[in-house]
Amino acid sequence: MSADYFLNRCLDHPVLEEPWEHQIIENTLPQDDFNTLRKECEQLDVPKDKLVVIHPEDFEKHDISFYDKIYNISKTIKDNAKLLCSKYTNHRWFENLGVNAHLSITPPLPYKFYIHQEGLDKIWSSVTYITPDKNVGTKMYSAQDEKSFVKEAKWQPNSTFIFCGQAGKTWHSYESDQTEQRITLNLFLMNTSSKCFYRD
Repeated sequence: MSADYFLNRCLDHPVLEEPWEHQIIENTLPQDDFNTLRKECEQLDVPKDKLVVIHPEDFEKHDISFYDKIYNISKTIKDNAKLLCSKYTNHRWFENLGVNAHLSITPPLPYKFYIHQEGLDKIWSSVTYITPDKNVGTKMYSAQDEKSFVKEAKWQPNSTFIFCGQAGKTWHSYESDQTEQRITLNLFLMNTSSKCFYRD
């Protein structure tokens, strides 16, 4: 259910054009599934002085019960890669694709991740906001410069920011302005590598 629900939310939402093509989707996961994932994420005991990434193979030891759901979502994303990417005018493509899936736990304020364009091995990027209630969403820029800031994909739990990376164009950053850790669920369609969670 989560996988089809997630896919349909992505396919049904329009692509916004400024400063470059992206989607902002609310209620991306079924509410019961999201509530469970959020509760488990809030109980995580990981270092607060650095960025921590938890991959699905490590979910169980962190008492995260989302493995089967993230597997199914990842498979559905891979199986529908052309549909998801075709919503975008320009996107990269590789013949051998996989999905990198993980939870990203960002340190509390004043953490900032620099303005970047997106890894060249990624063709479709999705970031779902999990917890806390308030924080900073993904910031979008027209150049690799703070002065070129255009808009923010506002932070709202269970909303998702999606885009297809383009070299020299899709400049973005993220940061934390809260005393709690900033937790997101990240899914990337990318050139198959050891970093991929799901591959055929």
